[in-house]
Amino acid sequence: MFGELGKCRDRVKFTRELGQEVSRAHNLLRESLGTGVIVERMVTWRPPQDGWLKLNTDRAFHKNPVLITAGGVIRDAAGSWCGGFALNIGVCSTPLAELWGVYYGLYIAWERHITRLEVEVDSELVVGFLSKGISDSHPLSFVVHMCHDFLSRD
Repeated sequence: MFGELGKCRDRVKFTRELGQEVSRAHNLLRESLGTGVIVERMVTWRPPQDGWLKLNTDRAFHKNPVLITAGGVIRDAAGSWCGGFALNIGVCSTPLAELWGVYYGLYIAWERHITRLEVEVDSELVVGFLSKGISDSHPLSFVVHMCHDFLSRD
């Protein structure tokens, strides 16, 4: 947390380095356990209720070079664009990329004073982290807690 001379390090750099460390640990664990089963389902966009906006986020994986990105869009009940983002994350795990997408979407919504927001993400694991919580010892807890900070605001 504290760098040279006891000064607090740059938070963005600290978070990025922590994310890279979590990604390396996740990849080592995945390699030792083998790959998991991926279930694909057809989905469709459903508009939010009148007066609400919807945040949809997802991540993308590029094999060569290995890069992960996240993006999101905020739309109203008519499907009209209200905001969005694209984020180059670099090398990290899929759940971490999904969580960064949710975090940046929530950040944008907060900055635009959006108070009625429905969040939609296609990762069942991430939905579980956001709705049920996560252990403080879990390697992804820092991003989940940052998301919960936005979700708990009035």
